[in-house]
Amino acid sequence: MKTGMNFGTVSFSGLGGFQEKMISELLDNEIRVYGVRFAEGKIYGAVSPFDYYRTAETARKYGVKLRAEERHGLYFTLLKYRRRIGLYMGFLVFAAMLTVLQTRVQDISIMGDVHKAQVLNILEECGITVGTPTASLNISRAEQMLMLEVENCAWVDVSCVGFRVNVRVEKGVEKPEIEEKQPRNIVASRPAQIVRQIVRDGASVVNNGSGVNTGDLLVSGTVPDGRDKVMFVRSDAEIIGEWSETQEFFVPFSETINVADGDKKVFKWLILGDDEYPLFLGKASAENSLYVEETSLVRLFGQETSMLVKTGTFTEYTKKTITRSPEAATSELRKQKDDFEQNFYSDYEVIDVVEKFYPAEDGVRLELEYTLQGDIAKPVAIEYDDTELPPVSIDNTTEGYEDN
Repeated sequence: MKTGMNFGTVSFSGLGGFQEKMISELLDNEIRVYGVRFAEGKIYGAVSPFDYYRTAETARKYGVKLRAEERHGLYFTLLKYRRRIGLYMGFLVFAAMLTVLQTRVQDISIMGDVHKAQVLNILEECGITVGTPTASLNISRAEQMLMLEVENCAWVDVSCVGFRVNVRVEKGVEKPEIEEKQPRNIVASRPAQIVRQIVRDGASVVNNGSGVNTGDLLVSGTVPDGRDKVMFVRSDAEIIGEWSETQEFFVPFSETINVADGDKKVFKWLILGDDEYPLFLGKASAENSLYVEETSLVRLFGQETSMLVKTGTFTEYTKKTITRSPEAATSELRKQKDDFEQNFYSDYEVIDVVEKFYPAEDGVRLELEYTLQGDIAKPVAIEYDDTELPPVSIDNTTEGYEDN
């Protein structure tokens, strides 16, 4: 298979002659022609720069007047700088250094919830350190030693990519700690009216429809056991309350804002392992700018390397004056309302909301009256020493029970 197209292409057009025979002979000679088309008595196509000479000879053979149209690709880029010997020498030196670096370990990357010092010590015992020839790495032994010596180790993977050794250690799931069974009450986290309640443990002391304030007792962790005694339990319940809140937003008809659409300053770094090497002089900074950062893999001859290039872009803020109509201001207020509900009321159910718009000379004000429902249960540990037992109604019928 020809690979010349990877280095560039030469687009051509041909007039007159036996154009179909020319194409047939080129194909018979295994010269690949791309994008062949016939229009208005002309033939159009593209070939590799290495095949253009033979294409021109074949065209003359069949009386086709051939003309080169466009040239682009790596071949012509290199041809443009063919007199710059220093550029090629630098590239060759860089490629040689990269080849030498990839024959020895230059960096060890450790991933996972594990002590890096412990992993490095184990790798050193297995002969894997910075500077070790990559061809002599005993990967399987390193994986076995890590499995044996790392506590609660469930899975290990050691690999060498270029000049970097990657170590990933996964631990097994830790046994969950048994939750402390300390008795507790449940109190109100805010003023509200009780709508409904689901009590799984403990004794409810409020009725649906009653109002409560912050800190009022909702579910007691002291419950009667039916024998003139009380038990301390860990209360568990959902207490759904309803309350009202008022929020206010304002949007002016005219305001000046900062927009990141000014001049851009771009800085690049070459990343090798944990080290970064700036590819610029001076300091990477810009005042009053928005900073955005991204990284990309370095490819050499179409192959991925273990090097990264970090690109940081500073975009300067510019001041812009926005003028809004009453309709645009109202639309912006509704957007602010939706954003507020999504950010602050996502855990609640919005039962009702009343919108009131108040136009003014400089803008529009929006007042919102919300009716909300949500869980207002707040667990509070019972302090034994200060506990006052609530009055307990004991049934006089105690047959079948023995007094203790």
